[in-house]
Amino acid sequence: MKNPLVILLFFVCTCISAQELTIPVKFLSNSKDAPERYIGTDAFGYEYTISDNEFKKQKDNKVLKYKSLSLGDIYQVDLQNPLQVVLFYKNFNTVVLLDSQLTETARINFSDTPQAIIAEAVSLASQNRLWIYNINTQQIGLYDIAQNSYKTITPQLSGGMHYYQSDYNYFYWVNSTNTCYRVNLFGKVNTLGTTEDFDQLQFIAPQKIMYKKDNNMYLYNLDTQSRKLIEIKEKSFKSFHYKEQILSIFTDNDIIQYKITSTE
Repeated sequence: MKNPLVILLFFVCTCISAQELTIPVKFLSNSKDAPERYIGTDAFGYEYTISDNEFKKQKDNKVLKYKSLSLGDIYQVDLQNPLQVVLFYKNFNTVVLLDSQLTETARINFSDTPQAIIAEAVSLASQNRLWIYNINTQQIGLYDIAQNSYKTITPQLSGGMHYYQSDYNYFYWVNSTNTCYRVNLFGKVNTLGTTEDFDQLQFIAPQKIMYKKDNNMYLYNLDTQSRKLIEIKEKSFKSFHYKEQILSIFTDNDIIQYKITSTE
């Protein structure tokens, strides 16, 4: 006859292992009348949004706007430096640089540069340069804004570019097989691991990502291949942005902010 205590312990352990690891969050704020696209919030508390293809920067009662009727839809925005915001208009192979007042300081059409560049991804790098993934060659390079010159730094990539992100010193991307990579300014490529399927993703550290899948938020460790569910209350949302322990959730009608005290 089986020992009842052994059976009970087995049942308890099974229930515990079936529960998903979670990360608690603290509710901070809820902003009504959410715009068409929420882009992010900078270190000074300004929110950046896109509505009717107009780029906006706002805080309290101050609103700044930028719109280019000739360039079509804004494909991607880089907010690393609030003093040099990068708008990427993919359909026109063009980027626009804006200062802190959203005044246009430069417009670069890569079709007019000396090298044959068709940009699939563009973001800000250090020393007044831009990271570029050139779909013509399927390589990543650096474009010098002042010199109007481009230098390829990687071999040809495999698997395309499903998602990308950068900071001043590194360019991150995920290919079609969900393999994550990082390249530095000197062209050294590192494989970071493989992630699960996602609807939206953000690198928060070299080996850690946050991602949205089926209206759930997860923290995923590429090194250990483990995930934790982030305990937000929204049952349906469009996108998110994470910066400095603040997780912003964008729904059809609200921008909700949570504080995450641990990403371990």
